[in-house]
Amino acid sequence: MTATEIRSFLGLAGYYRRFIEGFSRIVMPLTQLTRKDQPFVWTDACEQSF
Repeated sequence: MTATEIRSFLGLAGYYRRFIEGFSRIVMPLTQLTRKDQPFVWTDACEQSF
């Protein structure tokens, strides 16, 4: 996945944030991948979050 694809997925999944308690905490590893100052390294935490 690329940072752009992750941003797109987070936008889609964000629709359901009101139904998922702690949504921002769950997607934090993915959100960090979209930052420009962060290297793009897909970790186990990212996989679990996805």
